Amino acid sequence: MKKIIYLGLSFLSVFLLTACANEETKESQSQSQTQHETSVQQIAVGKEAPDFTLQSMDGKEVKLSDYKGKKVYLKFWASWCGPCRKSMPELMELAAKQDRDFEILTVIAPGLQGEKSTEQFPKWYQEQGYKDIPVLYDVTGATFQAYQIRSIPTEILIDSEGKVGNIHLGVISNDDAEAAFAKMK
Repeated sequence: MKKIIYLGLSFLSVFLLTACANEETKESQSQSQTQHETSVQQIAVGKEAPDFTLQSMDGKEVKLSDYKGKKVYLKFWASWCGPCRKSMPELMELAAKQDRDFEILTVIAPGLQGEKSTEQFPKWYQEQGYKDIPVLYDVTGATFQAYQIRSIPTEILIDSEGKVGNIHLGVISNDDAEAAFAKMK
């Protein structure tokens, strides 16, 4: 009988220690998650668009802040994305317009999540017949992360003050993009 009581108490002690350790782990994970969430700025309409410096397909350094005072159409996409590729001819039409009051920039993440490498992409791009659309390389994925891109294509329309004016998941038509820009400063 004493052995059963000791065994029961031993089991209870181990159970309580394990439960306390699990609770501490949950608290520490919760604190860690809260700290991480506060370090990532939430992207939202009306907030400052995160600045970035990326290399263009033609080797030039491009900073979003260089476009301050201009509106910017920022498209996140991938070469393997069917809707992205299907939307490119319409975007080329928009890029060819001489009277538009905004700049167009597109961003891909070479070598990440199945995207072509920086060496492969230009040849593929040219073979598709795409032109007049600047492509920027986010080789680390930091810009995709800063803009909290969860699906592609995603278009972010930025006003002339550098604030997010519109976030569009999926393909946005040229008419809708132009209408959104017409409402922005």
